[in-house]
Amino acid sequence: MVSSAASTDTTVIDRMYRVATGCGSVDAVDAEVAIGALSAVLAVLGTAAAFLQLRRTPAASVSTPPAAAVTGNRGEGGPLVVGDVPREPVSHMRCEELLAEVATALANSKVCVLMGGRGVGKTHLAATHVRDQLGADVARVLWIVADDLPAVVTSFADFARQAGAVDEVVDTEPAARTALRWLENESERSVIVFDNALDADAIARWIPQRGNVHVLITTTNQEFVVFGATVHVNVFTPAQAVTFLCSRAGLDDPRAAALVARELGQLPLALAQAGAVIRRHRWSFAEYLAGFRSMPLRSLLPRVPGDNYPRTLEEATLLSVSAVEDSDPSGLVRRLIDLMAVLSDVGVRRDLLRVLLDEPARVDEALGGLANASVVGFDVTGTRVAMHRLTRQVVLARARTEGRIRDTVPDALMLLTRATEAQPAPGVDVVDHIAEVWAETQTVLVGDCEDDETAAELLRLRRWSVQRLTGMGEFNRAVEVGLTVFTEHRAFAPSDDESVALARRALIDAYVIADRENEAIPYADQALADRVRLAGLDHPSTVGARNLLGYCCECGGQLDRALTIHRYNLVESIRVCGPDAPSTMVARINLASTYRSMGDLARAVPLFEENLAENVRVYGPDHGSTINARGELARSYVRTGRAAEGVRLHEENAALGTDQQRADIHLTWWPQYRAAAYSAAGRHDEAIGQLRALVQRVDDVLPHDNPQAIRLRLFLARALLAGRRHTEALVLFERTVADRERVLGIDHPASLNARRNFGLALAATGRRRRAHVILSAVVSDYTRVLGPEHPYTRTAQANFASLPKTRGFAWG
Repeated sequence: MVSSAASTDTTVIDRMYRVATGCGSVDAVDAEVAIGALSAVLAVLGTAAAFLQLRRTPAASVSTPPAAAVTGNRGEGGPLVVGDVPREPVSHMRCEELLAEVATALANSKVCVLMGGRGVGKTHLAATHVRDQLGADVARVLWIVADDLPAVVTSFADFARQAGAVDEVVDTEPAARTALRWLENESERSVIVFDNALDADAIARWIPQRGNVHVLITTTNQEFVVFGATVHVNVFTPAQAVTFLCSRAGLDDPRAAALVARELGQLPLALAQAGAVIRRHRWSFAEYLAGFRSMPLRSLLPRVPGDNYPRTLEEATLLSVSAVEDSDPSGLVRRLIDLMAVLSDVGVRRDLLRVLLDEPARVDEALGGLANASVVGFDVTGTRVAMHRLTRQVVLARARTEGRIRDTVPDALMLLTRATEAQPAPGVDVVDHIAEVWAETQTVLVGDCEDDETAAELLRLRRWSVQRLTGMGEFNRAVEVGLTVFTEHRAFAPSDDESVALARRALIDAYVIADRENEAIPYADQALADRVRLAGLDHPSTVGARNLLGYCCECGGQLDRALTIHRYNLVESIRVCGPDAPSTMVARINLASTYRSMGDLARAVPLFEENLAENVRVYGPDHGSTINARGELARSYVRTGRAAEGVRLHEENAALGTDQQRADIHLTWWPQYRAAAYSAAGRHDEAIGQLRALVQRVDDVLPHDNPQAIRLRLFLARALLAGRRHTEALVLFERTVADRERVLGIDHPASLNARRNFGLALAATGRRRRAHVILSAVVSDYTRVLGPEHPYTRTAQANFASLPKTRGFAWG
């Protein structure tokens, strides 16, 4: 039987014969020379064929290689290791839970896939498992760097030679196949690691189908999940990240290390490279962090010399990103990657990204491809897509270098505009996205007409952000963002542009609803001055600006100034806008409210009654302005001891649908006062039950330190005290003092009021000595902060003076 090699050689011989006999392109050759040459060629080819046939034959049967060959390669009875198993790195952290998952997975399926993004430590986890096994009973290990497919074949062929499955390797593919079959028939346990596998189809050919072989696959490609049990490898926990970074950097400063770790997204590779840089330069964590925010990524996260990882973090990230981009000729994947890079790293809701195309399924398919490559990840619900902050930083740097930021802005604007118009309105994540897009866009605006339109739209979205934070109860953040947004408007828009006035108003509203009205007064003053300058004294907008200033003064405790403003403004509103205008209704109710704040209920109540009658006449009984007028009159009735009348008015409002069953800071306003009216009327259980429900509803959705939530707890404390539930009431009063002092400061009028209420509650429950100490201090602080003649100071003085005489006090 003629082998394939012999058949090939015969064809060559025939060709040479034709040349030698003149039957080819050679016209004439001396016969003797030709015959001599032919004989020599035949001899050489025959020898070569025999040699090749010998070299390509396995040393013995595939299933039973010579025992001497195997034991000889294991080296004095130790396991055979082919390939470079990474050594234990400096400051190595064993992840015992993950190692246990790997052991369980291999016990059940023989193939374990370590899945995760670049740099999360998949390779080191696999290496740790292998090193553990080398100290146990494993007979042989084959470690393959699997991102280079030819290297997979070469590694198996090299294993065949070292294991003695073949004498020498001449043709790698047959030798590699021999190694695979040989492993499948060995009884001693072997371990194969495919490190950084990328192509699932190509690797599948080299997975043993039987035998005592454990296979570990590290990959970013989620298509490998079908191979066996999957262990997901994620970034370090915060505690692990701090421990690792401190050890790697040689510094003992956990608090500062936590800041660096957070900036690096707790990514193990980044932490390792950062730690090496910090140690090399003798930097502190603070110095590294300052540089990280201003210097190129490659200089602060370089490859560590001598480390097993062959690339910088930037190189590794771009390798993954480029691979998945190249697989999509439509360009949608790159468009999505660039878009997510300019948005916030908190993650993007999938429904927002779907607006990019009329075919949402194509967007889902592209996102799936990015997730399969571990460039992005989905949350557990599959509704939010996130890109690691360092991946985002690498992609963003590339987009800046290649000048693609301007191309991405239209997509971002379309997405964000759609989000702000959605019903129901989105959460605060859109606020984060708007901030990131605005920050990035400022670097590429050049001042042409198109850029002016882009800047105007982004500034509008920034104003929306302040309003959204206010509506979500994120008051302190609303103020912080509002200050920034107002500054941005003054920098990018003409000084008299309406957008500047709108940004100022958003900031004032944030201050007011955060109970920080004193800080709003300078902006309200400025707003009124601008209205007078631009519109004149006889314009409705000027009346509105004056109303706002007076309201801020009243809420901020500047009662005399508020009274002067509101008296004048009521007259002006009637003159400029007419007696039935909305501004006139507001001016009247603000004047009445100021009288009430000053303790002048004799003037306040008739004005509130007049205001309600005017609202009913002009707007009808169920208009929003009428509901507000009725509620304010009810509050005043309760303050004057007419609790039954107050309850009636509050219940009339409730019947008109003012109590919607959802937690909204604005919709808890009148229910809390209705409950207070019930308490004043002796209906304590109703009051306490309603207030408990309101507190629970608000606590479920608002930040813990929200001033509205604190106010509700104060209302509940008062109701509990009136219902003789003293212990619980005093705990809540004391908590309110602590909360207001922490959120608003110890000298804020609301904080002083909380302390006064706590002192009164102590007195009412017989704890007069402590009440005396607290109320005495409160009087001193009111005098220092507001002056001795301020109405709030006089009320505190009256409370303190009545302390030895009575248990009845007026709540403020």
